[in-house]
Amino acid sequence: MPSTEVVIAKKFNNLLRPLQVHINRTTVLAGELAEIHGVDTNACELAASTHDLFRSEPDFAQISTAERYGIPIGDIEAGIPMLLHGPNAAAWLENEAGLTDNRVLEAVRWHTFGSPEIDDVGKILYLADKLEPGKVIADPSLEPIRQMAESHPDKALLELLEKRLENQVSKSLQVHPYTLALIENLRSD
Repeated sequence: MPSTEVVIAKKFNNLLRPLQVHINRTTVLAGELAEIHGVDTNACELAASTHDLFRSEPDFAQISTAERYGIPIGDIEAGIPMLLHGPNAAAWLENEAGLTDNRVLEAVRWHTFGSPEIDDVGKILYLADKLEPGKVIADPSLEPIRQMAESHPDKALLELLEKRLENQVSKSLQVHPYTLALIENLRSD
């Protein structure tokens, strides 16, 4: 049976090049932030390198994968099945790639919405995914948050979540309850 690393590498190598580039930039930033903040660098880099393995799957495949792994499909995910890519990747990593590190699995599972339960690995992944250089170039207003992530990660995470919340509300998009719960947790700290 192939090793976890080989199974993951095969899945990664089948992704489109732009997604591979995003994942690589996210992995580098996750490693840098982990090192700065004393969080397990290997766990953060592994979470970052696997977080979007299912990102480019079509809607029908997202639904099918979620059903196969028994992942609940809420109204938000049913309306935008791509939002299942994190939970799908986490389930695949655990069931097909044999990954057992729960910190990594939870970080991958919740990297799109956040979760009130995320730990430091999850926070680093969320920040790195949304603040990697390609995204900051596309939206320069993220640069101050990117800089803040180096010294005050929870404050940066709250600011990033609030910015995203404001954007979703302005577009009349439904906000995931886990995102709202995470924002409330961060505000009360």
